Amino acid sequence: MIIPHRVLLGVVVALAVGAVAAIAWLWPPAPEVEEPDEAVERGELVDATIVDVERLDDIDDPGLPPGAVNVVLVAELEATGELEVFPMVDETGDLYEVGQQVRLEPFERADGDTDWLVADFQRGPAMLALTGLFVLAVLGLGRWQGVRALAGLAITFALIIGFMVPAILAGRSPVAVALAGSVAIMIVTLYLAHGFNRKSTAAVVGTTGALALTVGLAALFVELATITGFTDEQARFANVEVGGLSLQGLLLAGIIVGALGVLDDVTMSQASTVFALRRTAPRLGFAGLVSEALAVGRDHVAATVNTLFLAYAGAALPLLILFVTADTGLGEIITAEFVAVEVTRTLVGSIGLVAAVPITTALAAGVALAEQGDGAADADAHAEPPPDADPSSNAATPPDAQPAPEAEPAPEAEPEPDAEPEPGAETEWEQRLRRSYGLDQP
Repeated sequence: MIIPHRVLLGVVVALAVGAVAAIAWLWPPAPEVEEPDEAVERGELVDATIVDVERLDDIDDPGLPPGAVNVVLVAELEATGELEVFPMVDETGDLYEVGQQVRLEPFERADGDTDWLVADFQRGPAMLALTGLFVLAVLGLGRWQGVRALAGLAITFALIIGFMVPAILAGRSPVAVALAGSVAIMIVTLYLAHGFNRKSTAAVVGTTGALALTVGLAALFVELATITGFTDEQARFANVEVGGLSLQGLLLAGIIVGALGVLDDVTMSQASTVFALRRTAPRLGFAGLVSEALAVGRDHVAATVNTLFLAYAGAALPLLILFVTADTGLGEIITAEFVAVEVTRTLVGSIGLVAAVPITTALAAGVALAEQGDGAADADAHAEPPPDADPSSNAATPPDAQPAPEAEPAPEAEPEPDAEPEPGAETEWEQRLRRSYGLDQP
């Protein structure tokens, strides 16, 4: 089966036009700027460094975890150098240490004094160091392609933060927003990172097909299993803050974005495998390319499915521990919505991965065979064997003009240049050799 590249390009163009039109339609309005209410406005966070920690008595409170203690912190404000002393509750017993950089929030009391509270830790330097290490690793291995991959990552971040989140907050359908944004991200990042070529086109179309299947299955089983989305505390808090958000829609949107992150990896790997096979074994036909590439795809899927499960299990590990310590049956644990959400994510995403491998493999094989000159090479694969494998194909050549390579005498058998050959022996041997190679020169 041969698939012209222009056919798949037409599909990609239609997807791109649809994604752009959907983004334009779903684009959120400009937010209204509201004056802050001074009566409820809290103080700005202040950077500080903990210079002393005094641990006091343990806290026996069922509302706090075991090991919680009262502490008194002394923090030096970075802006002024002033020292502030204030009490805190250390829920772990070893959360606060000397030298930690924190962010303090001031509260003005009725008597005019100021109380302080550790609102968060300063993570900027550590996060910048980790980001720099990541960039160096990508550039060190990927070089120019790594630069393009980082550019694609920046575009992904911009689309999620600049379009998807504001559009959902503006009341747009989370599923529609996630689909439009995901298709745009897929097209831009795959072509940007891997180049505008047949391989990338096959991966884009293959990812689209697998993503459509994933979305359909997710919507179906979220409805059949009556997964409401109300167990996600972050989603509920966002719904309270904004109002009117569809928690089930947020759940589906998360599944869509998460599935895309794995699908484009699998589809690109499959497309690359097919084109690599085509280069190394140009006589393979469609069935051969698909068969060989699927052998690689099975290994990739097996590893990726386990990766998906571990990723979701790791995210839900505290919840699993809670269920186990509550002496709950396995059936109740799996069917509880907290766990059912992660099970649905894993199984739906895995089915999408399994479907992505044959879809992309078939598309890539068809496009690879359609490359210029490949059609003739493919036809030769089913023709008669090459001349060197069939002596009858050289029937027009005299038999004595095609000696076996081993008939050639070893170099050491030649007489030394300065040695005197036997009379007539060298001339006869040389004539036989010349006739054997068709030289026939005196």
